[in-house]
Amino acid sequence: MKWDSLRLSRLTLPAKLLVTLFLLIVGPGYLFGTANIMLQHQDADLEPGLTVDDLRRTFHGLEKQVTPDAEITVNSVMLEQVRPGGEMREFLDEGGEPAVRSLISWLEDEAKEADFDRAALTGPDDPSPRDVIAAHCIECHHANGGDMEDLPFAADSDAAPDYAMVYEVAEPEITRHEAGPQTRTLAPTNLKKLVHITHAHILAIPVFTLLVGVLFLMTGFGPRLKLILAPLPMLAVLLDIGSWWAARAFEPFIYLIAGSGAVFGGAYALQILCILYSMWLGSADTESSE
Repeated sequence: MKWDSLRLSRLTLPAKLLVTLFLLIVGPGYLFGTANIMLQHQDADLEPGLTVDDLRRTFHGLEKQVTPDAEITVNSVMLEQVRPGGEMREFLDEGGEPAVRSLISWLEDEAKEADFDRAALTGPDDPSPRDVIAAHCIECHHANGGDMEDLPFAADSDAAPDYAMVYEVAEPEITRHEAGPQTRTLAPTNLKKLVHITHAHILAIPVFTLLVGVLFLMTGFGPRLKLILAPLPMLAVLLDIGSWWAARAFEPFIYLIAGSGAVFGGAYALQILCILYSMWLGSADTESSE
């Protein structure tokens, strides 16, 4: 077929505008697609930034040595007493689940003064820690003749619990448990999802790649350049998608995925620039040499 008869520079102005608008859509569209890939896969290897390891984990699987965050244990005299089996738990149980949840959550969160009067710490109907202590502890834990006057929470049975007094037994003991390095096996994308993304990409990308490639063949550039550049993006798509599957069994195909993606982006961008140049600035009568 003689592509000279379909030279872009000979198109009418409405046709040139139509092609230009098409390129202004699919060009940035590919950039957004690339950005989506980066955002979707950049943390696949549990490290920030997109690297070959992200591709390796996604398409092949990855063994990663990680050091989990240290576990922190909070304990206190009061917390031990109100936990299941503690000597004061039976008195706290009289307030039901909201009272138990409120006081234990407050103690496990380091018994902060700012939360002492705060209701609904963990549930919408939970009383404040002060109210729980006033209802279930002050009867014995007061300094004016209470059964536990040696460990008072208030001056007398009618007084509100005093934070400073309560903190004497609620003060947290924080223990940090460091975890050593562990090897984790990160599985690749499951087959169901891989089939889905292959189906979506293989039906969409070759279509606009073909359209841009055909437009490139209608430019005024030389035949040898067209022979190399025209099929290059489509070949890169074939290698890229094919390598998604090959890499599940053969890890080195990971590098082909990375390389073919770069080749596609470069060749595709060059085709678009050549099309725009040839259509708006190229000669309608003579074909350029390479």
